[in-house]
Amino acid sequence: MQIIIRTCLVTLALISVLLMAATPSPCATPKEKIVDMTFPFSEETIYWPTDKPFTPTVVFKGISDGGYWYASNQYAASEHGGTHVDAPIHFSEHGRTIGRIPLQEWIGPAVKIDVKSKSLSNRDYQLTVEDIRAWEKKHGRIPHGAWVIMESGIDGRFYPNRKEVLGTEKNGKAAVAELHFPGFSPEAVAFLLAERDITGIAIDTPSIDPGSSKDFNVHRILCGAQKLALENIANLELIPESGAMLYVLPMLIQNGTGAPARVFAVLP
Repeated sequence: MQIIIRTCLVTLALISVLLMAATPSPCATPKEKIVDMTFPFSEETIYWPTDKPFTPTVVFKGISDGGYWYASNQYAASEHGGTHVDAPIHFSEHGRTIGRIPLQEWIGPAVKIDVKSKSLSNRDYQLTVEDIRAWEKKHGRIPHGAWVIMESGIDGRFYPNRKEVLGTEKNGKAAVAELHFPGFSPEAVAFLLAERDITGIAIDTPSIDPGSSKDFNVHRILCGAQKLALENIANLELIPESGAMLYVLPMLIQNGTGAPARVFAVLP
């Protein structure tokens, strides 16, 4: 009887090992399947001309009084700069803050709409409904919960060159009137909200609104619908137009209107 029991236990253990080996692990994704889509934060990080830039300070770096190595820094920065997200409260009085958005809402299929040729020849180009329909004609309907990403080519080609990305090297209010970079059109965002069930929109420029915008209508429409935005996304040229999954991990600032984020895509 004891032999039978021991045999059964060994068999169950072997089955468990085989099942574990057959079950994909979240950590088993090959490195070549993951694309980091985040610009590093440093003194070169691009912020809105009226915002406080990323300012690091070395607190201590060296051998401590106790004889061991110790290093620590501190930093100050605005919420909106570099690779970062916008929470709905950014442009909607009753919108959600960063702390009220569940983690799973930041994850979704990546829909990349490539308009580099149009954007690089027209700094004020705005993504149109026709651009969206052209993507769908090629790839099918935008999937449920998607991140719709506009690839302008601006950050990919020029970041962190402020003049080339923003259209001006100036800071402060005087710079705002000189901003020129592509963005979404209000009509395209209204279409996505009314006709497609998206998670949010993303872009490889400092703003989902074009730089020349004075009313930030794209922000107002999107945030008013409680949807999410991702700006200054990196390495768009490394992901396909469809099939990838986008993971956005913002700093959890409880009452934040936005936050710096680590962003990556898992390729199909």
